[in-house]
Amino acid sequence: MAELLGSIYVHLNELRARLKVVFLSFLIILIVLVFFPSNPAYSIANLGQYTTLAFLEHTVIAAFLQNIVSYILPSNWTLIGANGIGEGMEIYFVAALLFAVVIDMPVIAYETYKFVDPALKTEERKLIYPFVIAASGLFIVGVLFGYFVLAKLLVIALSPFYVSAGISFQVDAAAFYYVTLLIIGATGISFTAPVFVYSLIRLRVLSADLFSKNRVIVWFILWVVTGLILTPDGGPLLDLVIFIPIVTMVEIAVWLGRRSVRGKGQPPAAPSPPSPPSLAVREVKCPSCGKVQSKPTLFCQFCGRGMA
Repeated sequence: MAELLGSIYVHLNELRARLKVVFLSFLIILIVLVFFPSNPAYSIANLGQYTTLAFLEHTVIAAFLQNIVSYILPSNWTLIGANGIGEGMEIYFVAALLFAVVIDMPVIAYETYKFVDPALKTEERKLIYPFVIAASGLFIVGVLFGYFVLAKLLVIALSPFYVSAGISFQVDAAAFYYVTLLIIGATGISFTAPVFVYSLIRLRVLSADLFSKNRVIVWFILWVVTGLILTPDGGPLLDLVIFIPIVTMVEIAVWLGRRSVRGKGQPPAAPSPPSPPSLAVREVKCPSCGKVQSKPTLFCQFCGRGMA
């Protein structure tokens, strides 16, 4: 029991260290984004703007918010501030948070994989860089898909209801930006699901047959997630637009995962007859560092890696 509690304590400390790296990198990126100019040459030529808050009009975040309005918001729609004087500041920082997550995604993926690294075998550790690249790449693809496709389709899908109800196209600015940023961020996260599915199958944590035999349940869960989280108020057509690519990528991940483990499994060895008791104690060496363990353990007492 003491050994188990000690192992849990070690892993919680490692988790805290990994989360600290993610948080610090995220915080640094966020601070830089808040001040980073969209046109550095203009900002250098007008350093006086930094003595006031005028520089906020020429940052990357400001350019992003303005681009959302010009690309997604129809020309006959008007944004109004209805949630108090601090609404503009809230929108600015929410957009900065989304940008920071996008940029910090490689660090998040790397630290996630490194956390489970001690329990992996040598050949499984080689997956770390493909995992980081695939997770980061799919997240960016999902963000772009959410921005250029889903967010635009949401506005198109909602416009006829304004006309049919005789409502003027005056929309609360916070609601518009929050829904748009939610769709962009949630789509990016959902697009990374195939990477985790493949990795879990490749590491034999889950079986590909588990997905195949429960395909209807998995599809239903994905449909509910796309409808309730990714495409709020978008209707079934918009749900279908995001559901099809996600479920397709998950199915491809399951297929690739099944192929990656095919032929690598070995049948369980027949149980050997119990050996007579012996006074000799077999030495247990760590497969990573080669040091002898003083007692049976799941993780090396010296390097912390898995004994499997």
